[in-house]
Parts: sequence; C-alpha cells; structure tokens
Amino acid sequence: MATKRRIQGKPKAKTKTKTKTKTRRVRKSGRARRVLLLLGVLGVLALGSAALVYFNRLPVEVPVQDSLALTVGSKGAANGQLNSPRGLAVAPNGDVYVADLANSRISVFGPDGAFKRTFGHLGAQPGKGKPGEFNEPSGVAVGPDGTVYVADAWNGRIQKFDPKGRYLGEYGGAKDSFYSPRNVAVDRNNNVYVADTGNSMVKVIDPTGKVIRTLGGRGSGGGQFNEVFGVAVDSRGEVFAADPGNKRIEKFGPGGDFVKACKVPGWQTASPFWPMLAVDSQDRVWAVDGGNHKLWVFDSNLKYVASLGGGQGPDFFSAPLGLAFAPDGSLWVGDVASDKLLKLNPPVVPAPKR
Repeated sequence: MATKRRIQGKPKAKTKTKTKTKTRRVRKSGRARRVLLLLGVLGVLALGSAALVYFNRLPVEVPVQDSLALTVGSKGAANGQLNSPRGLAVAPNGDVYVADLANSRISVFGPDGAFKRTFGHLGAQPGKGKPGEFNEPSGVAVGPDGTVYVADAWNGRIQKFDPKGRYLGEYGGAKDSFYSPRNVAVDRNNNVYVADTGNSMVKVIDPTGKVIRTLGGRGSGGGQFNEVFGVAVDSRGEVFAADPGNKRIEKFGPGGDFVKACKVPGWQTASPFWPMLAVDSQDRVWAVDGGNHKLWVFDSNLKYVASLGGGQGPDFFSAPLGLAFAPDGSLWVGDVASDKLLKLNPPVVPAPKR
C-alpha cells in the first residue's frame, strides 16, 4: 500500500513543479515586456530631447528689414518695370541683370537701382528662336569677363551676349539636347554650368563650347536629381545644385564627384518653387524659399547656419526667387510675387553653433 501511495503521489509533485515553472515563465515574460516598454519610453524621450537640443542650437533667424537698402521695379512692361522676374546676376562692375520672364527680355539696372537697358524679345516658336529671341528666359549669369549667359528655357539653349546685350553665340538649341534649361552659372575659369531641368542634369561646358562633364541624372539617390533648378559654384570649383523634387541641395566636387546632400527645412513644409541658389564671398550657400518667405543659409559643407525673413512675412519677402551677391557684398533678391528687386546691405550672418 505504501508503495502504491508513493506511486500515486508522484504526479502531484510533478504538477506542482510544472505550475511553478509556468508561473516563473509568466513572471519573466511580464518583466521582459515591462523592460521593453521602459526602453521604448526612454528611447522616445531621448529622441525628443535630442530634437529639442538640435532645434535650440539652430541660429536665431536674422532680421533683414534694417538691412534693406532699396527696392527696384514694379509690375509692367515699361522700362524699369518687371513681369515675373526669375534668375538674376551681378556683373563685376555691379550692374544687375534680371531674367524678366513674362516680358521675354533681360532687364539691366545699375548698382544704385537706376534702369539702364533691356535686350531681347519674344521668339514665338519654341525651339526655333533666332539670335536674341527668348522663350521664357529663366536664368542669367555673368562671367568674370562680363559675358552674359541667359538660360532660354523653351528654345533649349544658353545664349551669350556682351555686357551691352549684343549677341555673341549660344550653346544647345539644335546642337545639343537641353530640355528646358532653367538656370546657368559661370566659374572663375569661364566654364558654364547649365541646369538642364527637364533632363535632371547639370552640364558643364568649357569656354570652347564643349560639354566636359555631366552631373546627376534622374532619381533620388546621392548625385541624382528629380529635376534641377538652382546651380551655383564656389571659389574652389565645388558645385551646388537645387533638387526640388527631392527637396534638397546637393554638393559635387570640382571633378564632378558627388559629395553630399542636405534637406532644406522650409522645402519640407512647402514644396519649393523654382529654388535658386547663390554662393557668397565666404562660400556659404544661400537658397530661396518662396513658400515660407525666407532665405536659408548653409556653410560650404551644407551645414545649416541661419535664415533670413520668414517671421517678417510676406510684407518683406513675398516670394523670393532670384538672388545674387554684388562685388561689395550686398545681396540682390528678386521677388516674383511683387515684381520687384530688393537690395540688402551685406547681411550679417552668425557662424554655425557647435
């Protein structure tokens, strides 16, 4: 009988062991879930704190109203008036050249804002423009020697003029495959950089007219564009291109190698409209943000530095688009919504916070 009781009692002991093991497992599982939950909460708090620290480190928006030196122009087609101004450039002598898109011409103003002249007129048939005719002149650049380059979008070419507006020649048109080129830049060696917008490329042309390099290509990867508008070159020959479809600025080395890209904060909240770029004497990169009525400033490594405008609203910058620096450091901004140019005294921009 004792043996039978011992045999009968064994399952009871096993049942207790199994129950205890199951209880331990449940407890461990509960502790694991609590640990994971705690780690998740801590992670969220850490990310929030990092974001707070990051945004608190951003430089304060730079006020610009006190820097306003003068305004130029008004809406119209008369001399000194503008109609949907786009790109602009400043010559070595301080003259300001404006791509006056809806008037199909280039308008020229002196450093004091005085009207000087216009050149060019509408060429009615896209792709068949004669010398000096424009079909949506969108961008303009001035070389070290004073040669003026105009991005003649729907004629698919870059036209060249002397400082007085006399036709010198062209790149593209029937000879090349530019598709709606919207902007142009020139480096210190008179190499020309064409924002070939429809082809999502930047083409580099040497002084003889030969395409020596192509940057980009359609896509979202590093070194690719989803269309390209603004293009600028710094003192070292580094190239910066505005990539509106991917809402970023991309940087390329002097040899055309992709270096890096950065998102433009304002372009994430308001899709960029014809985002143009300029480089100042310190090789800082300036980008327009018409949707937020401001300019963004980055150093040559595309690290955020500061912004101008924005808080001062559309009463100051309605929709900034074209921008260029004069030899004296002053900044010219074309406002497409008000059909005016604004000249700012050299903006004081702080160094990036570390």
